[in-house]
Amino acid sequence: MEMLSIVFSIIGITIPILVIGVVVYIIVVMTRNKDGKAKFKLSAKTLLQIYLYVLSFLTLGIAVIGGSIAIKASLSYVFGTPFSYTLQKANAYETFPEYEMVGKPVDFEKCYAGEPTQFYNQDFCFDSTQRKTDLINGLTLLISMSLLYLLHQYALSKVEKDKLLPWLEKIYTFGSLILYSVVSIIAIPTAIYTLTNFLLFEAKDSMYSTPDSPAMAIAIALISIPLWIFFLKRTIQLKED
Repeated sequence: MEMLSIVFSIIGITIPILVIGVVVYIIVVMTRNKDGKAKFKLSAKTLLQIYLYVLSFLTLGIAVIGGSIAIKASLSYVFGTPFSYTLQKANAYETFPEYEMVGKPVDFEKCYAGEPTQFYNQDFCFDSTQRKTDLINGLTLLISMSLLYLLHQYALSKVEKDKLLPWLEKIYTFGSLILYSVVSIIAIPTAIYTLTNFLLFEAKDSMYSTPDSPAMAIAIALISIPLWIFFLKRTIQLKED
């Protein structure tokens, strides 16, 4: 979940940057317009294109998150639960001092959330419904947001070429490039480190949890790297005005 939190943070940072970029561009163009050097008109078509690009950016980002969650849950069925979920060790049986004299043990819960499940010959707490929930939620986000992304991209394709705002396309493309390149740069070494640590992990009786699960970082890398390459190519292909 730490990897997911990082992705959310990056998206949260990128969106304000895009908004500020659009506002600054508008201010600059309107300032130049006073001198008669440029013409800027905030028409309904302009607002529509801004809406389509912003929603394309958001829906694709959410689709990536949904896809990553779905892949993470799916990998747990193939490589085991600890590969996708870091599990906390179940509480050990103890007798409280005040009951030792009468030899009466105190009842306690092994797991405050989930049920005791054995891995590495030890009991760890895990909710057996978590994988199915993550898989359903991830696929729901992936499918619904992908359809919305394609719908908004289709709407943009219907706008006449000479009426498309090149500066808006540049902001959208470059903003997406920054987002998925940064996410990939974080996900790649994280995936390598957690996977290596997971494969070389040696179980100990004193361990408090299973090794950090590599599935989420791997899932994000698998999705973000192709998008990084895609938007890099689109950025290179953009024509200068």
